[in-house]
Amino acid sequence: MFKKAFIPYKGYWSSPFSRWQGTLQNQHPLVLAAATAKKFMELRGYDPKMLDGCVYGQTIGMPAWFYSNPWFCALMGNDRISGPTVSQACATGATAVYKAACDVEVGAYSNVLVATADRCSNGPHSVWPNPNGPGGEVISENWLMDNFNKDPYGGEAMFMTAELVAKDNGGVSKEESDGWAVKLYEKYLQSTANDREFQKGYMIPVDVQISKKKTISLEEDEGIMPITADGLAKLKTILPDGALTFGAQTHPADGNAGMIVTTQEKAKELSKDQNVAIQLLSYGYARAQKARMAAAVSPSATMALEKAGIGVKDLAAVKTHNPFSINDIVMCRIMKIPQEILNNYGSSLVFGHPQGPTGTRCVVELIEELVKKGGGYGLFAGCAAGDTGAAIVLKVN
Repeated sequence: MFKKAFIPYKGYWSSPFSRWQGTLQNQHPLVLAAATAKKFMELRGYDPKMLDGCVYGQTIGMPAWFYSNPWFCALMGNDRISGPTVSQACATGATAVYKAACDVEVGAYSNVLVATADRCSNGPHSVWPNPNGPGGEVISENWLMDNFNKDPYGGEAMFMTAELVAKDNGGVSKEESDGWAVKLYEKYLQSTANDREFQKGYMIPVDVQISKKKTISLEEDEGIMPITADGLAKLKTILPDGALTFGAQTHPADGNAGMIVTTQEKAKELSKDQNVAIQLLSYGYARAQKARMAAAVSPSATMALEKAGIGVKDLAAVKTHNPFSINDIVMCRIMKIPQEILNNYGSSLVFGHPQGPTGTRCVVELIEELVKKGGGYGLFAGCAAGDTGAAIVLKVN
């Protein structure tokens, strides 16, 4: 599918993710992402002026979002470029990378920055005029909670889509759900071992102005809750006959992540180690049956693998956006993915879900894991609102 799109080794970043209503709750996500991208450029020795295009991804509106991409680019250090703003719920990160790869593949651009950001905390509350309402009462919407709680087409809350997919695929017990959630937490701890050695390979601390006189640095993920078998055993399932508890699902978060997508020649020039080559191979997309969001992951991943010309047996590592433990359990059943290669060093169920940058961070961690393993094929796949899914396959040499 792709032959010309590459990512420089270490040409990517993620900020720490902060649980909602935490340290980043009052930071404008675009302004914070631009500051993080600027710091990333300085640390890597890159000149922002080298970029000729940008894909910016964000899903939750914020003040002046109307200007999104050009505003971000100017704040980041290059006020001569712009590009599209992508908003595709949890598929935003994967789709933004895909869009940049397409630009490089067709020669529209040669050195594109992908930047993704969101702030779930203190999200907007929209109102629309309704002259026909009682007394002219407005129509209102809470951007985050209203959409988490009900798909306007599917008619179900997001957690319910996972429960329905479990029932469609032979059922998932609370014990199985809890067991995988505990395992995912243990895998996340791999990234914090040796004084966070793995995370420090890509994570850029962010500076947060708390007041006019006080600025603090957020250096690591904030609000991570330990997931233990004893702790989950005490929790009741959301549904009487269901599998999910509060502890077996992700949490809203705030943060940003990004990467450079460029030509093979430029990637080698910008790479921290010119012996490492990271090639984007393919993208997959799917839409599942109504109210079956988690079911879209496997077909999107299958599409990406087929377009890359490889199979599950060829994969060295897999990362998923897994808002619910059921997502991974069902995907492994359908695709026969070994749990040993799935979500090592972390996943969104544990480190949180700021939507726009969630998939981007997963792709960054996928690259880092493949480099650590000495190379190989990697797959990222995840579900997204509207019963959709997106996937990316890449190769590290």
